[in-house]
Amino acid sequence: MGQQATFGMKRSGTALATETKSAIVEELKTGIQTAYDSDVEVRRDRYDLVTALGIIRRIETSSTRSAVFAEIKDKNIIYRLVDALYAKAGSRVVQPLVLLAYMLKCVLSLGSVNDDHHEAVAISNFHNEHDAINRLVALIPGTRVMMSSSNWRNIFRRGQVRTAISMVGAALRVFPFLSRLARSYNFMPSARIASGLAYYIWFSRLFARHPELRAAIVASNYSPEALGISAAAHATNRNVIYVNHAPVPANGAIVPPVLADCAVFYGNAIRSTYEQKSRCNADVALIGQPGTARPMEWRDEIRTVGIFLTALTCARSVEKLVAAISDSRPDLNILIRNHPVALLKSDFSDLAARHENVEITIGNPLEDEIAACDLILCGNSGVAMNILRGGRPVAYLDTLDELNHDYCGFVQSRLICEVKNWSGDLYPMIRAFYTRPDWPRIMKDYDASYRSDAAKLERRAAKIILRHINPKLY
Repeated sequence: MGQQATFGMKRSGTALATETKSAIVEELKTGIQTAYDSDVEVRRDRYDLVTALGIIRRIETSSTRSAVFAEIKDKNIIYRLVDALYAKAGSRVVQPLVLLAYMLKCVLSLGSVNDDHHEAVAISNFHNEHDAINRLVALIPGTRVMMSSSNWRNIFRRGQVRTAISMVGAALRVFPFLSRLARSYNFMPSARIASGLAYYIWFSRLFARHPELRAAIVASNYSPEALGISAAAHATNRNVIYVNHAPVPANGAIVPPVLADCAVFYGNAIRSTYEQKSRCNADVALIGQPGTARPMEWRDEIRTVGIFLTALTCARSVEKLVAAISDSRPDLNILIRNHPVALLKSDFSDLAARHENVEITIGNPLEDEIAACDLILCGNSGVAMNILRGGRPVAYLDTLDELNHDYCGFVQSRLICEVKNWSGDLYPMIRAFYTRPDWPRIMKDYDASYRSDAAKLERRAAKIILRHINPKLY
């Protein structure tokens, strides 16, 4: 377990801000270049700036992330244009200035903070992260948590000019680092690494101005904003509390460590993955999967088949699957659920036009769409766990996306049934898989609340979380 934070500081906010500013400059001078060491993070027990930037660099320069960004550019003209213009700009001056502008955009979109009565600060930027943070905060209702999230409207809030001037003054000190980023990587990895630095600077100053803040709460262990605030928290002697917003891919090429002081996981399978494939030093609490738990339901006759998509979708495989289902069972309805992130949406309008039984959705409530299906097929996605908790059988079809086979590790653990294609006897085979005597035990390993007292788990988790927010009371 990480070092406990100490509170009750008596120094003035100005003194703390000055010390924080000096610490940032010193850390940048002495160690920032070692963020290019690919193994830097595994040598640490706590987050610091170098470790945070090293993790971001490994994630954002990975082949999987490069493929996702290529998909985004292919589907979004704005990202495609920005990347093209950036590539043509000079790496000596223009590209570092673009990265500096991106850093400013990141911190200004967070808005300003004037309330001095919070005990912790949380950050999340995506729907599933918001849900994970809100779920954790609901466990500790008496705790005042400052909720932080990026929103472009915050750029125009009062006081942001002062914030911009302050950030420019700090960021100019790291211009050589931005220049090295520009020479080393293309736009997206460089921008993401630079933003991690921006969040570190911003949250370091926030902690200096608000000594009453005792902890940082994050729902990611690899995003720039989460790692930036985590490094800032540990640098200013606060605790870091991490809650997972999705299963960790056990067979991913990179499994970033959890160097938080407290970690809240769905189940032991996630903790084991971090301990075996990376590192987890946290005080762990288990709370199970989110959403309403329902027993597995089986139909005498299926009427609706779901196809739930993730990043790197193989459009041709989806079309072949729809054709196979329609040919063998023209009476079946087919619900295609796009990835909820709009930038990764696949255009299947032509497919829907050719098949009257196909419905294509994006952003609808996940539980509603799970309940609407009798059987669901998906690729490498954590949504498979949501489906199982929702009481529907799910089959893993490797060809639906371009990620490595069994990226999440669900097949090797025998949690999920794998199929090779659509066939008439698919449903009975899947039913036999999920009615095995050992399957509930495996499911419980991934979802600690499965067939258990969820309220008891949550009470125990709340005590562990509060121990890291207010250790004097716990």
